[in-house]
Amino acid sequence: MNRTENFYHPIFMDLRDKLVVVVGGGMVAARKVETLVKAGARVKVIAPEVVDQVVRFLPADILCREYKKGDLKGAWLVIAATDSEETNRAVSEDAFSKRIFCNVVDTPELCTFIVPSVVERGAIKIAISTGGVSPALSRKMRSFIGSSIGDEYVILAAILGRIRPLVRSRAGGSGDHKRFFEVLIDSELLDAIRSGDRTLAEDVLQQVLGEHIDLTEIMP
Repeated sequence: MNRTENFYHPIFMDLRDKLVVVVGGGMVAARKVETLVKAGARVKVIAPEVVDQVVRFLPADILCREYKKGDLKGAWLVIAATDSEETNRAVSEDAFSKRIFCNVVDTPELCTFIVPSVVERGAIKIAISTGGVSPALSRKMRSFIGSSIGDEYVILAAILGRIRPLVRSRAGGSGDHKRFFEVLIDSELLDAIRSGDRTLAEDVLQQVLGEHIDLTEIMP
């Protein structure tokens, strides 16, 4: 594959209660474990030695030994984060043979998926990737994009999430419901949130939705 061409398909995956195997016990593995646990995955770590940060997240699901064939049974995906090229390649080959998605840290040619740089603000998640060509550039872009997303967008997302069931319960199809949100996003709502004017924000919602929405819990 020509690594200057991007064949990766972006996707957000629901890993709640799904088994994910992390091979490796260092700080890189610890960061992977942290994000996976926060995503609700059932994580199993396999490594001869693990740092304290891994133990803190997984007090029980750690196999303190070398990786061996069969360790991926039942897994949805696997992440290899070891210093051993031989181990990383073995994990990749086993995963490929079992059709399990595999990421080998910093080795795109052994991966069937890559992990993007992520900007996360409340319900907002923005994934950034250069297709494995330059992780450093992905991190740079993450910093740039992250600095441009203020708390007002987090609050706006919370408000839209709050009214979503209400809008979807109304008559009309998905196109009609979509227009409600487009009108709100293009209205004064974001400016009202940015200035902390809850009364104006509630007035905008009243005008668009035709009923009062109390934002006290979202905008004190």
